[in-house]
Amino acid sequence: MIELPPTLRAPRIDEVPKNSPALELLKQRERANIVQGYKLLQNNESEEQQQLPFNFYAEVNIDNSKLWELIISLSEELPDVASLIFGYEGEEPWYGDYFDKIELLIDLVEFKKEIVQDTFIDIGLIYSDEDKLIEIFIPESKYVKFWGVDEESFRKIMNDFNLREIENIEFVDEYPKVREPLTLFDKKAIPTDELIERLTEEYIKN
Repeated sequence: MIELPPTLRAPRIDEVPKNSPALELLKQRERANIVQGYKLLQNNESEEQQQLPFNFYAEVNIDNSKLWELIISLSEELPDVASLIFGYEGEEPWYGDYFDKIELLIDLVEFKKEIVQDTFIDIGLIYSDEDKLIEIFIPESKYVKFWGVDEESFRKIMNDFNLREIENIEFVDEYPKVREPLTLFDKKAIPTDELIERLTEEYIKN
């Protein structure tokens, strides 16, 4: 099992109704292959996907303490500008304006802990034009979803983090889970609502 953020855990038995299908999933979770590694799919599964200019899609599990470092490394796949994509879990995200990528990443350091540990937000970086789509997306369960164009470069980054491709890898959001506010664990953390408000004010100008 990978190292999860403190805000994400499996439910206790007493938190799951006795006759709920979640109870069986909770038992299966004990044997789940939620380990560090990744799976990769080519963009050839449907006409709808092929209309989007990315070559492959990957999902990556990594220990939470290494997640920020992986985000920074994957950001090298983006061009010189990027847009912030963010929102509440389960809702349509907001897309920010394009900013200089380096300046954007420097600014986001202030929100580093919230980005990798607040399980009530989805957040990421994206660049899209007619020729390519590159996106780093961190869903509320705090693993990586990545759409890219340079598979060789992506695999090199995975090797740098000692992450290997695992065919039967699983992800924490495939099983019952409990999310708790980051402020319960860190009184200095920015509450989710405040974080969304600040990101909106800073990165959506139009």
